[in-house]
Amino acid sequence: MDSMPPLYVASVLRDAARLKIDDLNHAKDDFKRLRQLHAGKALVEDLTTQVKTLLKDVIKLDPYLEEDNDFQWISRCVNQADELSMSQVKLLKIKQELLGKLRKHSCRLECSTVHVEIMNQAMALSDTTSLTADKLASVDLDDEFEVVESNEWNEVLEEFEKETFATDDVDVEDIETYLTRLASDQGDSSSLAFLRQDMKEFAEEAMSDGMEIGQDFLMWCIADLLKNDLISDDKKRVLSDYLQSPIALKELASIIGAKSIRHWNYKNAEAGLPVTIRQDAEGKPRVAIEESMIDMLFLHCAGIGFAMKLKSCLNRYIGCSKSFQPPYLEVEESTKRDFFLGRHPMKLRKPIPPANVCSMCHPYPPAPMPPPPPAVDMYPLPPPPEVIIVPTAPYKKKVKLGRWHSRSITNDSGLDGFRNRHYRREFFMSRLPEEDGCLPKVTPSEVVQASIIKTLIVQGELRRTFDGRVCAGSVRFNALSSSLSHRTILAVLKFLGLPGETLDFFERFLSAKLNIGPAVRGAPDRVLPRCKGIPEGHALELFFTEAVMCFLEMHIRQGTGAYLYRLKDRCYFVGDSEQYRKFEEHAARFANIMGLDVDLERTQSIGLLTLADGEISIDHCEALAYANSTKQRLDACTTVYDWVRIWNGTMGTYAAHLFGPLSKIMGKTHLDSVKRTYKVLFDIVLDHRDLTTHITSLLSKHIKLGPAIAIEPFIYLPQAYGGLGVKNAFITLALAHEMPEDPRADIEAFFATEEAYYHAAAANYAILDAEGRARKLESIFGSDQTTIDRCLGPDRDLSAFMSKEELVALRERAPYPFLPIPPHPAPYAPIAVPLLTDLYNELLHEMNDDVSCSEKIRDEVRRLSGKGNMVSYRHLSGEDRWVLQLYGEECFEAYGGLEIWCGENVPQEVLRVMRGGAWNDDDDDSSSSYVSDCTEP
Repeated sequence: MDSMPPLYVASVLRDAARLKIDDLNHAKDDFKRLRQLHAGKALVEDLTTQVKTLLKDVIKLDPYLEEDNDFQWISRCVNQADELSMSQVKLLKIKQELLGKLRKHSCRLECSTVHVEIMNQAMALSDTTSLTADKLASVDLDDEFEVVESNEWNEVLEEFEKETFATDDVDVEDIETYLTRLASDQGDSSSLAFLRQDMKEFAEEAMSDGMEIGQDFLMWCIADLLKNDLISDDKKRVLSDYLQSPIALKELASIIGAKSIRHWNYKNAEAGLPVTIRQDAEGKPRVAIEESMIDMLFLHCAGIGFAMKLKSCLNRYIGCSKSFQPPYLEVEESTKRDFFLGRHPMKLRKPIPPANVCSMCHPYPPAPMPPPPPAVDMYPLPPPPEVIIVPTAPYKKKVKLGRWHSRSITNDSGLDGFRNRHYRREFFMSRLPEEDGCLPKVTPSEVVQASIIKTLIVQGELRRTFDGRVCAGSVRFNALSSSLSHRTILAVLKFLGLPGETLDFFERFLSAKLNIGPAVRGAPDRVLPRCKGIPEGHALELFFTEAVMCFLEMHIRQGTGAYLYRLKDRCYFVGDSEQYRKFEEHAARFANIMGLDVDLERTQSIGLLTLADGEISIDHCEALAYANSTKQRLDACTTVYDWVRIWNGTMGTYAAHLFGPLSKIMGKTHLDSVKRTYKVLFDIVLDHRDLTTHITSLLSKHIKLGPAIAIEPFIYLPQAYGGLGVKNAFITLALAHEMPEDPRADIEAFFATEEAYYHAAAANYAILDAEGRARKLESIFGSDQTTIDRCLGPDRDLSAFMSKEELVALRERAPYPFLPIPPHPAPYAPIAVPLLTDLYNELLHEMNDDVSCSEKIRDEVRRLSGKGNMVSYRHLSGEDRWVLQLYGEECFEAYGGLEIWCGENVPQEVLRVMRGGAWNDDDDDSSSSYVSDCTEP
């Protein structure tokens, strides 16, 4: 897991933090006494003794200074001051320099104190919130308050009841027939059998031996639950306590591991699970179903475990599935390319007639030296092609090939192969967690969405360029989680090989009784069995919906030959007209069989962008709504750390999943449009003030900033260096200043290279005369005229080179081969080979200027690397380098270096917990991910 949400600080951890804060206060008091002591020594001791004592005290305060080259020289000079007969003037200068270091250390202590004050305020607020919650829990709200339910809440509840308790009329036989035919159409039955066997063995092992829950896995699941907006604050507080207590984690792991899947059922199942309505992070009301703590943890661990197994099985399945293999060239197509583009066979010399002279007595004269090779311009060789194992496929008739036929062309599927690997790596079932050692690993949906945006744009531009038009659209499955049929889920899981006892466990979860009464104030209990739908945000909801939707991705791939890019219930497609027609048919058929409600759209709306007719536009109404929602969240923050966390997750970090990655295909026009939009968003959120002024005003409301604090470095420096780590999206936008004016420039360059390649290939082929063409036919085809007609076409004029249309028809399925060197004495000039995969990668490439810091900054970063969470220079992001270079001199002047605090005197772990720190020690708020923690508007 990349990061954890901010946690409630447990009382024990809070007490430990206060102990360290006391140490900081003692360090400040000791430092004040030290400065007063040196002020007194100046009146009674000689200057040399003062400097030596001062040097020792400075080293005690900052041991890392001993590694500094300048400080080592000062120390050497001071220790040998008597021998060197150093003048009083020079000693006085050294003393002033050392006193300056003391002053800078005082500034670092002051900066640490500011962090501690912010932390103390947050912990005190947490205590107050806890006491207030306890008091409110003991008050009878019916007597004290009048609760008014909004119409929106009523509408949400009515819609929930309409979907959840509706009749389930899905035909299971149709689903089974559909799935069986889907697997058999492409001959994937054997691969499906292996998948089903793996899932069956996993389920049977879980049923018989129980789930093996390790502490690390349980910690991951608890942290994942803490991100769920539908879990109550009381439960989040308890989960936070568990996460901070190794003993509690160990006990929880043993309790959950001892529970039996075979006999599990909800605690007090007959009374029904309470249904309530809560607001998510954006303030939207959503239905939440209350589960007991142990049931919630048990089901979450089970759901994540089954989801990881499903992901691994599906990855193996599509690796063997014929429908997911890229379309390789047929042998006839490869042979045709080899005939026109391959090397020419050499002309055989006539045999020398036997001589009548004895060769023993009269030996032959030595052969003359061969002519020198033609002069050619050397150019760098291309990288070796990726080795790809071509799946065996039966052909109706084997083609007999000659000894000169090159099979290398069929071993590389070109752009189609690259797209296939890219899709499988980044998009296929991207919501499911992967096994990373003993922990799940999930790619954030924001990262996947950002990658989908640039992929859709590149795919659309290539289709428009190669085919003359592009057909793109999207599909949305309405209320996927809340309306998904239980019959559909169980039928799909049965098809995937899960045994009956496991299906019984899932059925008990799905058909649990719900108590609707608590959702309406003052209403009596109403206990009804759930007929459709799954609790949103639940781990089993992830497993069930992905198990169903994976067959849509398979169906689209089989039926169209293209790929479906999916984010839960939103699906996007790009292809030619025929592929798009089939896509709509298959999506509608899938929805009809599975009992889902689907909307088909001819445009693609993703994030804050709309993609239509090759144009990228920003939805300004949605952008304004996003800014207002963010402002409400920021205004509701009660601590500085909460404000910084939400700011960085929404406005401070460039939201590539909303505005698209800054790839070359986006172009300078889109970059300028994004800058203008961000300017409007900043004005709304910051009340038309600049970011520094706004945060300074925010800090002044919570703490008192002393004059020793350099405010801008404190605000913007990464947390590892002692700053608040406030992000600014305009830095990321500035680093993309080399965005091309015309995003099609690379495409036009590819076409120019392709045109030159075609003419060079035609000229190379024209060297062959009739005899040479006959030799080439003989070397490749032998004397099989049937094979010649099948590969080259009947009655073909072999004196003419293949047409341009024939050459480019296979550009996406196989790369162009290098043209052979013509036989001597024909002239030769090297020609560049058009590489479509390079063009594709170049269009996807995200622009990011390499920020080069000064040597002084580099040296300081290297010196601090490894201390605390500070990383080496090469691991710093471009944004962090920008900030360090911008405020570096100010940091040196005020704090003596880039580390502006005494990190060892600040409770780092508590700080990490309160800020929603990283899961790994080597990852912190200084990372440069463009992921936003908000959901899609």
